[in-house]
Amino acid sequence: MSGRPKFSAFRPWGQPSLSKTTNGDKLRSLIPSIGDLGEERKTNVKLAWFFSLVALLFLLANYLDRVTDRRDTNVSSNSTALVSLTLSSPEKARDRAGFSVHFRLSNRGNHPIFYPVRAETNVPIGQLVGRTSPSSEWMSLAGTSKQRVLAVQESMDSNLTWIEMPPGGWADGEFVDAGESPGEHAYVIYVKPGQDLNGRRVLSQSYTSSAN
Repeated sequence: MSGRPKFSAFRPWGQPSLSKTTNGDKLRSLIPSIGDLGEERKTNVKLAWFFSLVALLFLLANYLDRVTDRRDTNVSSNSTALVSLTLSSPEKARDRAGFSVHFRLSNRGNHPIFYPVRAETNVPIGQLVGRTSPSSEWMSLAGTSKQRVLAVQESMDSNLTWIEMPPGGWADGEFVDAGESPGEHAYVIYVKPGQDLNGRRVLSQSYTSSAN
């Protein structure tokens, strides 16, 4: 047996240098962390909601403009459609010849209307009309002579004052029917949906003249 000492071979071990990086380290540095991805996604979602809300507001504003335009048009054309003029039964006038008839002008619509009055009064001013048959034209009974009923634009007397009547409002008045003209009689009052707008005639129910 040899007396030489035996030595075991070994490899020196050392800690890798921190200054050196591998390809895997570079790849990991290029990939954002999970937390970074979450924040970016939240930001994108917030931006998407913001632009969607802005677009929705523009669409809503455009729609409201169109509705307002249609509403203004409807006010001009339909606000006087639910205005009514009702008459009481003719009664013998106490201090004059003919008959006294009471009336009520009512606004059953959703918009105010304007009706004409004389100075210092709130009584609506109207026009007594008559016709000889249901197929004939209504004529104005001014005194003893018959005249055609004035058109709306012709009835806008500058001496009249226009008073506003709110929705649900009414105004009472009285007129005298001399009872000299045969046929059907009625009463007409001109109303307008606005001070500076065109108006229309409101015709009451008819009644049979006492001259028949």
